[in-house]
Amino acid sequence: MLNKKTKRLFFALWPDDKIRQRISQVFISSAQYKKDGRPFKTQNLHLTLHFLGDVSLEKYECMLAAAESVEFESFDLRLDYFDFFKKPRVFWMGASEVPTELLQLYNRLGEQLSICEYQIEARAFTPHVTLMRKINRFDIQDKPQPVNWHVSQFALVESLPVRGGVVYKPVKFYS
Repeated sequence: MLNKKTKRLFFALWPDDKIRQRISQVFISSAQYKKDGRPFKTQNLHLTLHFLGDVSLEKYECMLAAAESVEFESFDLRLDYFDFFKKPRVFWMGASEVPTELLQLYNRLGEQLSICEYQIEARAFTPHVTLMRKINRFDIQDKPQPVNWHVSQFALVESLPVRGGVVYKPVKFYS
């Protein structure tokens, strides 16, 4: 339960407005956009690195410090295909070639967060930008126009409940 003593947080790659608009345009031109489901709001588009969930204020301070110590090299990410996760019914855009620097960032951040009693998910890391939730079918055959994204920072993001959904608000950027 979210309360004033916790914050609902995650670490993510946070695209600038230009990249976010480009991802949204590519999604809107896809066949999946015209099908049932709940599209993600353009301002919320991101690529999750580590979902932390509800974090106490004490652990929050630890996680801020842990992220400060993570060093990584900037890299180029090419989002160039659509896919979906069947069980959570999520349609997404991903990269056919995942940069080594992205995997290193994911691993290094996870290692530092473990100091704060965070446990990395057991399932494999699948870098993706969620475009739509609650889809009932996925039969898309079209290949999207690629979106090239130069990544030079990551963010700690807070999930804030609002009427009709959530708003994701970057709390701090790390470069």
